[in-house]
Amino acid sequence: MNAAGQMNSTSEFAVEMDDITRRFGEFTAVDGVTLKIPKGRLYGFLGLNGAGKTTTIRVLTTLLPPSAGSAKIWGHDVVKEPLAVRSLVGLVSDETSESQSAWTAREYLGYFARLRNIPDAGDHVERLLDEVGLDVAFRGKLIGTYSTGMNRRVEIARALMGKPKVLFLDEPTRGLDLPAKREMWNLLRRLAVDENVTTFLSSHDSHEIRSLCDEISVINKGRLVYTGATRELGADLDEFEECLIRLLTQQG
Repeated sequence: MNAAGQMNSTSEFAVEMDDITRRFGEFTAVDGVTLKIPKGRLYGFLGLNGAGKTTTIRVLTTLLPPSAGSAKIWGHDVVKEPLAVRSLVGLVSDETSESQSAWTAREYLGYFARLRNIPDAGDHVERLLDEVGLDVAFRGKLIGTYSTGMNRRVEIARALMGKPKVLFLDEPTRGLDLPAKREMWNLLRRLAVDENVTTFLSSHDSHEIRSLCDEISVINKGRLVYTGATRELGADLDEFEECLIRLLTQQG
């Protein structure tokens, strides 16, 4: 699917899930999730470890087929049109990280740029590394020598390759110091405003979620227990966290 094809989608939603369920044998990891996210939103998706966050992301990015229900990205069905969906999304996740410790950042990103047939791959890689703030002095050094935060910058650069319309970010700023984290937030805000990019953000950092996302969903044991405005959960961070804890840990 080319860039023109991507932009021809008539759906007003970046992400649509209709009764999505994913089972692993007798265990139901995602249980009847229905959600619609408009284009250009910074959207938070929260849950404890094992609640179903990562499985949901894997279904939406075509890495896992749903057991039931349907999902679309920019109007394209994740099961029927996986290639179109993959051309529209960028993903940062610990489970899908492919960083190669024996490659430099330039080599690693250049490899993916060539796979995507991106013109002027070298220049494109440098622009991406500029955007994520990786120091020029480290771009020719082996990824295995990088800090956790530097690794994260490289993974975010890979996710941005090809100008995706939906970013799925699972703990994207883990390992970044506060100035770097703020830079990344500003980048995501700019992408939303200037390029209509939707960010589907999963994070355990409640301050990050509250600062970036106007709307959130909370998943608990595979089911959505809250969908709505972030600020409805509390007037300040303490109140937000207390309410969030109740949602994340409620039984039944």
